Amino acid sequence: MITQLRITSRIPMFLLTAPLLSALAAPLAAECVDYSKDPAGCQPSTFDTPIGQMPSVRVNAKGEIDPFSSEQDARAGVARLEKELHLFRNMEHIHWVLTVPSTKDPATGAWRGGDLDAAGDGRGLGIAGNCIFVGHQNGPGRKHAINIFKIQPDPEKQPPMQVGEIPAMFEGNQGFDDRELRGLVYKTSQGEDRYLLARNAGTNTIGRMETYWIDINTCLPMSKSEITDFGGQSHEFFLWHDPANTNRVLIYMTNWTSGLPDQEHPGLKTPDLFVLAATDENTGEMLPKAKLLATFTLQEVGGPPVNEKPDATGLFSDGRFLDFSDNKNLLGRGGNFQNNEQNRLHSLSVLDDGERAYIAGTTAGFYVLDTEAIAHHRDAELAAGAAGCNQRSTIVSVNGAIDSSRLPVVANDCLHMVINNDPGLKAYLASNASDQAKAQRYLVLLTRSRFDVYPPVNATPTGTHSAVFVPNRPAQVKGNTKGRPAYVWLTDENGGCPLNYARMVSVESEITPIMVGAFSIPDNQLDECLTQAITEPNGARRQIVAQQNHNPTVFKNLVFNTWYGHGLRVIDISIPQTPREVGYALTLPHGIARTYPVFRDGLIYWVDNKTGLHVAKYTGPRANELPGPGSGVYEGNATSPHR
Repeated sequence: MITQLRITSRIPMFLLTAPLLSALAAPLAAECVDYSKDPAGCQPSTFDTPIGQMPSVRVNAKGEIDPFSSEQDARAGVARLEKELHLFRNMEHIHWVLTVPSTKDPATGAWRGGDLDAAGDGRGLGIAGNCIFVGHQNGPGRKHAINIFKIQPDPEKQPPMQVGEIPAMFEGNQGFDDRELRGLVYKTSQGEDRYLLARNAGTNTIGRMETYWIDINTCLPMSKSEITDFGGQSHEFFLWHDPANTNRVLIYMTNWTSGLPDQEHPGLKTPDLFVLAATDENTGEMLPKAKLLATFTLQEVGGPPVNEKPDATGLFSDGRFLDFSDNKNLLGRGGNFQNNEQNRLHSLSVLDDGERAYIAGTTAGFYVLDTEAIAHHRDAELAAGAAGCNQRSTIVSVNGAIDSSRLPVVANDCLHMVINNDPGLKAYLASNASDQAKAQRYLVLLTRSRFDVYPPVNATPTGTHSAVFVPNRPAQVKGNTKGRPAYVWLTDENGGCPLNYARMVSVESEITPIMVGAFSIPDNQLDECLTQAITEPNGARRQIVAQQNHNPTVFKNLVFNTWYGHGLRVIDISIPQTPREVGYALTLPHGIARTYPVFRDGLIYWVDNKTGLHVAKYTGPRANELPGPGSGVYEGNATSPHR
């Protein structure tokens, strides 16, 4: 106590008072005070995933690895560890819904193969109305059906209940990967309710899509369309609902194996992007088969080639990749260094008005497409080639050589890059400049219109993975009469070390997107990545899970980003230049948070590849800004909100 100190004249006062005052002030100095009155206030550092303490297999009630534990004990152990390891912050874990049951080994009595064992294979997630659809990765010998769950009257207290399933698509013994599902409840122009479910499934070389009419009350399918075969691996898609015609639902489908011979158009190659009508624009009824409206291919309009290879020295047309291969992780695997640029279109988001698409173009980076022709013409006109625009991208590049005479035509493609709209470029292409000068000017501007960090940044297997615009934050620039967004959130999927991070990009100038902010986790640092634990808490070899940042659902001031092995991260973007973490959810056993988080009635739903369906509630800063009960369904890959 201070009153017990005796101070003599032989000890200078300052020798006592300085340390004493410092010690008394230490607790106060450690407290953060936010004088800016930011709703997020003071926040701790970004959570460092404690991989070595997170079991990647089934546990018992004590949280210890135990393949013999009951479901009840396994759930109790997971709940215990989630609390002990601080795996949830500003997130309440409401439900853990199993999608793949475990089976008991008759010889040993051990459980295996299910979500409780982190051996599930959850994939796509579709939610609309009171229905939830969960797809599965499947593969050789695996044909898990799509789970159909129904949301119960009290969704916080009652977990979703399984009410049916949709059989897996397959060929022979190969079950197809149901990688993407989207649901939409809407009213036709006649005021009748309809429920559409879009399904994209396939293998590494096959991509097939079909749509279903769903019974709104039972969640069960009543009929389905014919299959659309894309001639390669269709990958991710955006479900767009036309605000000007409630009967009209379009699917923007990306192609992960573009550049293959197009079987339906001899002499041409499969495109990067397909736009298809899923419903009859006059009645709102599901079409017997989706109708192709238009396509886009980056390489054909002068972009980088698909599967670009370097020269003998390792130089690509746009630089060199950083070589981290001399650095080894604890398994002895070298760091990242790649010898290929895939340059394919991976994912996209479409504005509510349908006039812009924001493209995640893998190692070709991020760019913006003008989709006004799609938004404002009838499906019948587009499908018949009578809309006054070119259905396919104009081919101006053949074997890397630019045909300058065709450059002005690109602006009349139904889908084209926004740089082609620029009046200065149009005037230059119409001028008396030489063909070489025109080609050079065009390529410089086209390249500049892509935000592309690859190389030098490694990007295996993807690169720019998702591009979701920030809603309700229009660019405050002259001429933005339509309120187009100022920012787009980009995720960067890259395995190995170092991992990549998420970026905030300004599209205030659509033709010159620039990075203005970024968000990373501790394991984005090379040294942290290389020294990640490879054993379970008991010393046994653990599962090594993918850890890329993946799919975001974006609101005005918050991003909810699934980050594979680093869980679901909640990021405050109120100041776009300085994103910061305000919450997270890391489920156990250690899995892969994959899907776009889907919001419905104040709850968040996502699928973990290994552990199934999870439901949580965000309780942190700005929670009051999120859509609550009765506000509809919000997600990153469909027009939102929807019913």
